This record gives sequence, structure tokens and C-alpha cells, in this order.
Amino acid sequence: MLPKARSRSARRPGWSWFGRRRNRRVRSSTPALPRAPRPPVWATVWGALVAWRRSLLVAAVGMALASSAWAGRWYVTHARHFAVRTVRVSPTTHVSAEALIARANVPLGVNLFAIDRNEVARAVSQEPWVSRVHVRRELPSTLVIDVVEREAACAVAFGALYLADSDGNVFKRATPEEAAALPVITGIGRDDFAAEPERVRGQLRSALQAIAAWRAGAARPALGEAHIDRIGGVTLYTERGVGVRLGLVDDTLPARLARYDAVRAALDGGGE
Repeated sequence: MLPKARSRSARRPGWSWFGRRRNRRVRSSTPALPRAPRPPVWATVWGALVAWRRSLLVAAVGMALASSAWAGRWYVTHARHFAVRTVRVSPTTHVSAEALIARANVPLGVNLFAIDRNEVARAVSQEPWVSRVHVRRELPSTLVIDVVEREAACAVAFGALYLADSDGNVFKRATPEEAAALPVITGIGRDDFAAEPERVRGQLRSALQAIAAWRAGAARPALGEAHIDRIGGVTLYTERGVGVRLGLVDDTLPARLARYDAVRAALDGGGE
């Protein structure tokens, strides 16, 4: 007699059509751990505040400082205590303080801290005699304009006479009084200066170097003119109209001037 077939559900303990699983009726022998009690809401909020107290403190201090800075700026830019009562210009030689104050155009009564110092310096620098400008405040109510003036080293003949400084910068048209005591440099056209200003400035510096070397000799006659030629170099003319052709201005210029001194002394000694 064949043994009776076992049902599929009884083949293995814990077997099922949907996979192996435990008997739900059998409970685990391990006791469940008790769940920790949930803290109250106020405790959670307080903990978050404690954790972020440093950030909140920094933010509060930053807002307080920003507010104080804004309030301080508003006060200094609106207080009548800082209204401009005086505009002072450093001592000048060639241009009057009144002319520079008029160019600055700073109305009295305006707040000292509301003035754009760069704009004032730009306006004052439009004066041809002015080389550099520095504008500063003196509390509580004074605006000071410090000016460095140009010094004319020669007059340049561009048809009319113009003044130039020692760097070869032509800066203004000369009046007869301004040009009277200065040597005149000729040989440069207005068109040359407009087309090649840097080359012309170099020529003017060379002519001024020749004039300075000439004046280093105390016995030499006074000069009236220096003529520049692109090929021939520099020719100096004394006040009596005697021309001395020096040529290119280089390191040999002192030796050439020494030869001139020797020739002139010999001529003077011979009654010529």
C-alpha cells in the first residue's frame, strides 16, 4: 500500500504560496521596549532658540551697527553744524585765490560731507596755472583746496607766444608780461605740436637742457632765443643776436660749450 501523499501546505513548516513567513499566531518572546515620551512643544522651541542664540545675537548686533551707521551718516550730512562757512585756498603766485574759489563753485551753507571733493578738484584743475589739486575737509565747517602751480620755463612761438614748463608741457597763452623774462623757443609749428605732441615735448626738453647748460657758465651772455631744427639741432641766440649752433643735445654738450668759452676768450683777448 502506497503512502498517502502530503498536502503542499504541509510540506514545510512556515511555507506558503506567497513565500516563507512566520506563523502570525506565534508572538516573539522578546519584550518590546517602551517608547520614549515626546517632549513638549515649548521644550523643543527653547532648545532651538538655545542652539541658534549665537547666530541671533550676531544678527542683532549687525542690525544695530547698521542702524547706528545709517543714523550717524544722516546726521553728519544734514546737521547745520557741518555747513560750509569758509573755502580756503593754499598760497599761490600766478593765480588769485578768488579765481580758484570761483572755479570750485562751492556755495556757502552746503553740508561739508555732501561735497564731491573729486568734482571740486576737477573744476579747479581747469585753471591753466594749476598742476595738481588736493581737496580736504577741516571740521567743522571749512573746505581747503591745496594747489601746486606750474612754473613757466620758456615761451614757445606758435605764431602767438605760449608758456611751457620744464617737462615741455605747453599750458597757456602768454601775456607780454609773462613772456618778458623768459627765453623764446622757435622752430616748432602749431601743426607739429598738434600732430606729434610727444616728439615736440622732447624737443622742448632738449632746448631747455641746452639753455640750462649755457646758463651754467657765469661769463656767458644772456640768451634771448633758442631755435630748434629737426636736423641741425639747437641754436642759441644771445640778446645781441649772436647765434651759437650747438647741434644735438647729448653728453658732449659740456665739452662743446667749453670750446666756445675758449674761442670767445681768445677773441676778446684780441680785441675782436
